[in-house]
Amino acid sequence: MNTYKAKLNKKGRFESEVQIRDFSITIDEPERVGGTNKGPNPVEVLLGSLGACLDFTGSLVAKEMGYDLEDFQLEVEGKLDPRGVRGDEDVPAGLQEILVKVTEVEGIPEDDIPEFLETIEKRCPVDNTLKEGVEVDISR
Repeated sequence: MNTYKAKLNKKGRFESEVQIRDFSITIDEPERVGGTNKGPNPVEVLLGSLGACLDFTGSLVAKEMGYDLEDFQLEVEGKLDPRGVRGDEDVPAGLQEILVKVTEVEGIPEDDIPEFLETIEKRCPVDNTLKEGVEVDISR
């Protein structure tokens, strides 16, 4: 079992610095919602993580299928009703929908692309965590 960690430091009203291994990522909100726009917001980072995980998993699956994934481009879009974040109990606080559009696949024959996409969707850990959910325990 692998363990992954991220450490957060609050830097401003909505600005956070996240330490992951030897890397630092600034996460912030746009100015229109009170942030300073120094980085993507948490939902955008989540969507980017999904895309990157599909790409990583795609490279593994392509190799297993005997191909070299030369190009793989995705557009990941999430729909969120901000009323849930603001406390409206009738609206979920999370994303209501995530859409992934594959815009480019190069290195895999057209006939094998449906199997390729189905396999990466089944094996991508971020995709599966989002679909199946996971218990989050916040403690002190």
